[in-house]
This record gives sequence, structure tokens and C-alpha cells, in this order.
Amino acid sequence: MELQFLGGASEIGSLGLVVRDQGRTLLFDYGLTPTDPPSYPRPAPLHVDAAFLSHAHLDHSGMMPLLSRLPHAQVVATPVSIAVTDLLAKDTLKIAKMEGYLPPYDPEDIRSLHQNFVAVDRRGTYRHKGIEVELTPAGHIPGATMYRYRGEKDLLFTGDVQTIGTHLVGPAQPVECDVLVVESTYAGKEHPDRKETERKFRDRVAETIERGGKAIIPAFAVGRAQEVLMALAHSGFNVYLDGMARSVNHIYSASPEYLADAKKFHRATESVHLVEHAGQRRHVLREADVVVTTGGMLDGGPVLHYIGELHRDANSSIFLTGFQVAGSNGRQLLDDGTLTIDDVTVRPACDIEKFDFSAHAGHSELVKMIHATRAKTVVLMHGDEREKLAKAIEGTVQVLMPQNGERIVV
Repeated sequence: MELQFLGGASEIGSLGLVVRDQGRTLLFDYGLTPTDPPSYPRPAPLHVDAAFLSHAHLDHSGMMPLLSRLPHAQVVATPVSIAVTDLLAKDTLKIAKMEGYLPPYDPEDIRSLHQNFVAVDRRGTYRHKGIEVELTPAGHIPGATMYRYRGEKDLLFTGDVQTIGTHLVGPAQPVECDVLVVESTYAGKEHPDRKETERKFRDRVAETIERGGKAIIPAFAVGRAQEVLMALAHSGFNVYLDGMARSVNHIYSASPEYLADAKKFHRATESVHLVEHAGQRRHVLREADVVVTTGGMLDGGPVLHYIGELHRDANSSIFLTGFQVAGSNGRQLLDDGTLTIDDVTVRPACDIEKFDFSAHAGHSELVKMIHATRAKTVVLMHGDEREKLAKAIEGTVQVLMPQNGERIVV
């Protein structure tokens, strides 16, 4: 069995893994890194027997429409991931046009991808021309799945994985395998206690409102915005939601079996005011206590409008809830207290704070999961500090850390 990463081996982003086994060529994920302009993985093989999408985040799904150009390639994903991938692919074209860079695919590729998608339930099994792949929930976000490929050896590909339950989804359960290909985003890092993080978050929002300010909460549309809304449920705050998260909410609501508590999700989202068009935003700035809005890294989206209007208000706050990649506006804000809006650099007078709402397993959780799979070989991917995780498990398993483009045999 041969493995080759097209991207995402030693970095977080643009993930793609080719598995060649018994005359078959499989592809697990095919994403892009949403920088400005985006960065892309290596080209996919000219022939792929089947492709498997772990979840809809752009760094895993962003290049999937290109696979529609391959002959006879089926793309397997859960129904939730299919719906959200379509949403994000169309948004990728919109952003490319706005930012003036060449898009990686065209609208016809997105339409054609639908003909290639094969929807498989979160605990289902895909069988086609001798290929057998089992799905099992990965936690992380609704629709996220791990794949166990039954080949010469049993290989488990995790995608992004979360082993603790959140408001939005239940935890991943370890699956036994021979070869484990596991993400290492938080290698060497532990998450703070989730309940304590949420308590502090709500307290800081309340403090902002009590002094007459607004809480602006940038959040990724897929997963993070919904988690934040559920953390704020029953707080009594006047919460508005702006951006693509509104559409994602509809997709999640239509698939209650993918949620940890569908009734709780419904109550949390029903109590939120939706911003349907840009003309409402002046009203929102008058009436809202809290605005949850895209984009999560402050590189675009409605969030820049709200911060542009409020950045001189020392009573208001900007609460970041997601990872801020190097070079993003969000990282700039964290590192030196400034951000760029319409080519103008501003230094907000607002309070600025980051809260760890991560949907990834932390270091010790990854170690525990790795041991629970009883894998003999562990391939670490999708992390820029893989060595820290390798050190924690070496001696008990064979650990491999390939580079992009390198072919390894397992």
C-alpha cells in the first residue's frame, strides 16, 4: 500500500492524500488554503477510482469540483458535507471574482460534481468495484467522517477529528485499524477546559454589554458560528447573525441526526435575529448586543463592516473564536493590534480577546485516540508541529511523517 500527500502533510491546509493499493487509486480529501490568493495542493492523479471527502471545510473540500473533470470518478461524502461543499464552492468563485484572482474551477465544475457525488450515511459503508470503505463520525462538525478502507491492510483516515462532545456534535469513537492516518493540528498543545472557556466567554460578552458596547464575534460559517450561538443560548443577549452561517444553519436543521441535540440547536438558532441584507446593518448596529458574523479570520465578509463602524468605540469588543492563519487580518489583529479594512490599516480601540472554541482534538486526546485504534503504523499529517506528537507515541508504534509529494509504503 502506497501513500502520497498532494498537500497538507506538514502544514495545516490544502489536504489531499492519494492511496494506491491492489491496482486501485483512492483520494482522501482535496482542499485549498484560503489565503489571499488561495494556495493549492499538487494536481490529482489523472485516474481516481474513488474519492472520499471527510468534511466540508475548505482546506479539505475546496478543490473537489476539479475532480468532476476526471473520468468516472465517484466522490463519497455524507449528505451534510455535500450540501455545505456546494455552498462553499460557489462562495470560492464569488471571492475570486471580488479579489481579482483566477478561480481554480468554474460553475460547470460545481454542477458536474453533483453528478459524481455519492451520498453515504455517517455510519454507512461504500462498496464499488471491490472497494470497501466504512464511515464513522469524526466529531469536529456535523457531517464530518473518518474513513476505514478495507484493503491489503485496514487504513483509517481521520480527516479532522474531535474526541470530546460539544454543543453541536458528539465525540469521535476510535476505530481499530492497521494503519492510522491522523491529523496533528494541535500536536503539543492542549485545549483549556471547554465549559470554563464558555463561561468566561459569556462573562466577557456580558461585561461588554453592561458598559454600553457591542460584542463583535467573527466566526467561521461552518461549525464555529453554530457552536458560538449555542454557547450564547438563553443568555438573554440580543444576538444577530450575519453572513453565510445562516445558510449553513438551514442545512444542519434539515439533518437533525447529525447534531448532538437537534432540539437544543433549533432553540438556539430560533432565538437569533437574522441579517438578511446589507441594508439592515445600520439597524443592527443600533439594536444588537452581540453580532456573530463571517469571516472568521477577518479577511472579508460582513465582519469588516461592523468593525469599521465600531473600531473607535472603546466600550465594544472583538472576540475571536477560531484559528488565525499567518498572514490573515485576524493574526495581524492578535499580533500587533491592527487590521486592514479597504486598504486602510486601523488600530481598534475595542477590547480584543481570543477564545479557544476549537473543534480539533488536543495533544493528549490525540495520543489517547491513537493508542485506542491499536494501529501498528501511524502517519501524522495536517500539522506544523508533528514531531511533538511523534515523540509522545514513538516506541509503541511505527511513526511516519512524509512530506508533500513523497511516496511511502506502509
